[in-house]
Amino acid sequence: MSDTLIIIPARYGSTRFPGKPVADLYGKPIIQWVYEACQKAECGDVIIATDDERIAKAAQNFGAKAVMTPSDCPSGTDRIYQAAKGLKADYIINVQGDEPFVLPKTVRAVAELLKTDRHTDISTACIPTVDWDQVDNPNHVKAVLAEDGRALYFSRSVVPYKREKTPQSEKAPYHIHCGIYGYKRAALERFVQLPPSPLERLEKLEQLRALEAGMTIKAVLTVKTGPAIDTPEDLERAKEFVKISKEQ
Repeated sequence: MSDTLIIIPARYGSTRFPGKPVADLYGKPIIQWVYEACQKAECGDVIIATDDERIAKAAQNFGAKAVMTPSDCPSGTDRIYQAAKGLKADYIINVQGDEPFVLPKTVRAVAELLKTDRHTDISTACIPTVDWDQVDNPNHVKAVLAEDGRALYFSRSVVPYKREKTPQSEKAPYHIHCGIYGYKRAALERFVQLPPSPLERLEKLEQLRALEAGMTIKAVLTVKTGPAIDTPEDLERAKEFVKISKEQ
């Protein structure tokens, strides 16, 4: 039996895009794209954690296991905690249900970091970039990383601030945070017991709760693929990405 469990939290009632997990993307619901990428990672069982029978039924239709969780879970992390409570796994990987183009190798790298670094409580992934359109978008969360990959801060603002414009500073990448986390079980259990923190409330970023509590988050670096889907407009961009990929 694998010591790793991959859980995809999926909520039907998204404010910006209701029904997003089951919206059609080139003949498959978005959640199926995520599930199949996680399956290809081959590092543990994959389940979908949801609060809605429509998502559970869609999962059943494409052969996935869905676990029903309370509708009042305040976050995706609370939802994966509820789903993992009755299942045996030392490492729990949370892959967001709106990341249809997540790379299997990224899922594997996040899991491997968690297993091999005893000081890491939570692992995640970031994309280095100097693309200003991405960096300047508050929906794209930026991570400030130490040299060893430790996360020092996450923000919707542009961080770090490049005070002097030099050829060297212009080449220094920003790091866009990806929607994937790995938790050691003890870290997940600790995290969900913590109250929302002051910085978390300000930025609306739950990973800041872990940093404020002194937990260690480390990131692996990956490459940009297709867009995450937050809005119907993002879905149209995703469709265009698939179309171009198929034509290449």
